[in-house]
Amino acid sequence: MKPIENTMSTAFETRPLRSLSLMQRLLRQHPEENAIIEVNNLLANRPIRTITRHDLTDIEQRYGFPLSRFMLNLEEFYAVHLNYKLSDKQLGTDGLSDLEHLRTLFNLPPSTVEMLHAQIGKLAYKQRAEDAIKDGHISETDKVALSALQQLIPIPVDLTDSIYKEVCQDHLNKLAQKYSFNARISPEEEHKILTVSKNLGTKLSANTRRHMERYMRYWAIENSDLPVIEVAITLQKLEVCHYQASDVQWFEERVTVRRTNYTDHFEHRKTLDVVDLTSNVLHNHQDTFDIIKLISSGSLYVTNKRLIFESPNKTTSIKIDSIIQVKAYKQGILIDKVTGKSMLLLINRDSDTLTLICRRLLTLKSSF
Repeated sequence: MKPIENTMSTAFETRPLRSLSLMQRLLRQHPEENAIIEVNNLLANRPIRTITRHDLTDIEQRYGFPLSRFMLNLEEFYAVHLNYKLSDKQLGTDGLSDLEHLRTLFNLPPSTVEMLHAQIGKLAYKQRAEDAIKDGHISETDKVALSALQQLIPIPVDLTDSIYKEVCQDHLNKLAQKYSFNARISPEEEHKILTVSKNLGTKLSANTRRHMERYMRYWAIENSDLPVIEVAITLQKLEVCHYQASDVQWFEERVTVRRTNYTDHFEHRKTLDVVDLTSNVLHNHQDTFDIIKLISSGSLYVTNKRLIFESPNKTTSIKIDSIIQVKAYKQGILIDKVTGKSMLLLINRDSDTLTLICRRLLTLKSSF
């Protein structure tokens, strides 16, 4: 007869028995919880397959009740051993024999065993899949190992496929987040992300792709030649247009107004709600406040030489050299000039692109 190998599980640790109370000593009773502690200690100190039904019956006779009273604990013992074997990659023939022995020993229902395998096996498969693709690709060896694990536990194929896709998607999204930590993605970083996407056979989520495209655009504006677009307006010699937007609103801070009553105060403020993203009302003294007034609405053009604001009434031109700085807001930009009042330009979209183009132009001008 082949001897039983020492497959004692290190997943369990010996626990001390609960002390008897005075009443239990007088009545010669044992604390009930000591029964399940004794089972734990058997698992901690003996090879799994050397523990027999006789050992459990001996415990039941000493305590005067069946161990099925602690069925949840017995299920937990099985789950702990299964998880230990999976995490330590020891679920081979011996590991399966240990589990089969525990199932029989504890008289666990098949439905319970199936449920535990599904729950714990899912976590183990996910961990193995994460380890397999951590370098951005999966080898044939890892594919075989994952398939073997799926069959060994077993886990339904549709579940493992879903887990693998989720793991790959998460890995790819985290890689994109890593490269875009500064809201910029270079062509080299984009290439790395797309290579991993191809290796894993996984596409970026729509949300991650949108962010990537925005950060790639930011990088290009700051590091490549600015985009040149054709426009209908007349430009100067050697002047090219880099940005155009319609339905732009031009606001400026206006003179201080003395507040005479609440009605008057409201009349001055009611048109300013559109610029709620800025400090549209700047309180100064006891009964005065500044207002921001709509100057005009029209189209904005940004060229290598100037900002051009074209409205039905007139066209205003601001040289790039006359701009001190550009401040970004959620819906527009604030332009501080060397002379004159600052301009708050509100646009419907792409205010981030407008800000970066203006800042790049200022940088280019200052370098000459």
